[in-house]
Amino acid sequence: MQQFSRRDMLKLTGLAALAASNVGWLAKVRAQEGISQGDPSWHVLSRVTWGPMAADVERIQEMGVEAYIDWQLSPETIPDPLVDEWLSKFDYLAGSAREIYNRAYEDDYVYTIVPWQRIYRAAYSERQLFELMVEFWTDHFNVPAGDNMGEKIVDDREVIRRHALGNFRDLLFASAQSPAMLYYLNNAESVAEHPNENYAREVMELHTLGVNGGYTEQDVRAVARALTGWTVADTANGAGSFYFDGSVHDYDEKHVLGHVLPSGRGIEDGLQVLDILATHPSTARFIAQKLVRRFVSDQPPQELIESAAATFLGSAGDIRETMRHILTSPQFAASQGQKFRRPIDFMVAMLRALRPGLEFGARPYLVWSLEDLGQLPYNWHPPNGFPDAAGAWLNTNGLLNRWNLALGFPYASEGWWDDISLDLNAIVPPAANALQLVGNAASAILGTAERLSRDDIELLTAFVADDGNPTTPLSQEARIDKLPTLVGLLLASPQFQWH
Repeated sequence: MQQFSRRDMLKLTGLAALAASNVGWLAKVRAQEGISQGDPSWHVLSRVTWGPMAADVERIQEMGVEAYIDWQLSPETIPDPLVDEWLSKFDYLAGSAREIYNRAYEDDYVYTIVPWQRIYRAAYSERQLFELMVEFWTDHFNVPAGDNMGEKIVDDREVIRRHALGNFRDLLFASAQSPAMLYYLNNAESVAEHPNENYAREVMELHTLGVNGGYTEQDVRAVARALTGWTVADTANGAGSFYFDGSVHDYDEKHVLGHVLPSGRGIEDGLQVLDILATHPSTARFIAQKLVRRFVSDQPPQELIESAAATFLGSAGDIRETMRHILTSPQFAASQGQKFRRPIDFMVAMLRALRPGLEFGARPYLVWSLEDLGQLPYNWHPPNGFPDAAGAWLNTNGLLNRWNLALGFPYASEGWWDDISLDLNAIVPPAANALQLVGNAASAILGTAERLSRDDIELLTAFVADDGNPTTPLSQEARIDKLPTLVGLLLASPQFQWH
């Protein structure tokens, strides 16, 4: 057998990269446009999308980084045909909470479709940043589906999606009046004789000021009193909608965060409280910190938090302007590779990497894999939303389940997954030998073979090349045999988990 040195590997890697530039989609773009792993456009795509695809690379190269960010910050201008077509098959999702419940009673598959629509939209929408913002606010204003599944779907549509890149004050008001939130945090049953403090506490600790935002226990009690009577209509004509029941409201004077709420008022008490919270400097800092942690780094730079908070306050809570400030900041540009993909981010990135050859049938039960990974949509039961930082997900059980999914899903190409078909030949171009196959697969899955180290390439090539020679011509049988595992190893690699 021919001896193969590391120096030979370096030479052959260069030859393979040159050959791959004619077939690998990103390598081809790099050869034409000069994009590389360190290019800022690649970093922007890794954070502004759920996983870069060929069309994303081409578009950002054509538009430029800032124009691309502006485009994604205006989702109302972006056609979304694949999502529109998919949603047309499930028209009941656009109905009332009661209509959704009725459909679920007739067909329990609705309980699969509800979380699946979250995944499908993230994987197939052209409005990638919008879908990321929907995920962010879904965690921020967390309401588990549970017994309120119908209300949660209406909440997703009327609260989160309507205001995800709008004004924070509007978003806060919509959430406070959402039947899903009113039921979940018990405000629907809060009356003057027995004010319920659950929502009052969480709206300050989790939705606005933050735990260190300057409120006191007296403020919690006063806010609870101000929101008495905020409930859900229970009549035939108004079932499932917000309703202020003045007969159970506390009309006495209240003091909230240094503001006096005069006696004798009704719904105005709650409206003023939300106004105070929406415009409070602590709210600006808390929202800025969470956005920077989600989109920049688990250790959010303090300088960026302060400047983003100033943008938030100066724009009266404009989410779009705050995000533009964050995504065009030098701290964002310097944060490449600092975010670990949460389970849903990992799954969607995997689906986007495989999309050229991926097709789903009528009942894609892939969604339930996220239950094993710990992030089934709408199923985090505490009010604080799914964890945001890597520490929550970097554990033995989580990584094992993640690797199992990464290594097993490519075998959909051999019929291992019910109702899912996968054509790996549509994803990874033909290759003359093992080394070129590794380069082509890395370009398809990781965006560029540059992300693999020399040792990575050597190990992967040794796996593909049965005779140990990476340049021996690769038979079709060997490609068919090795390609699913090769793709799985790349999906399971640290290079795919961190972005």
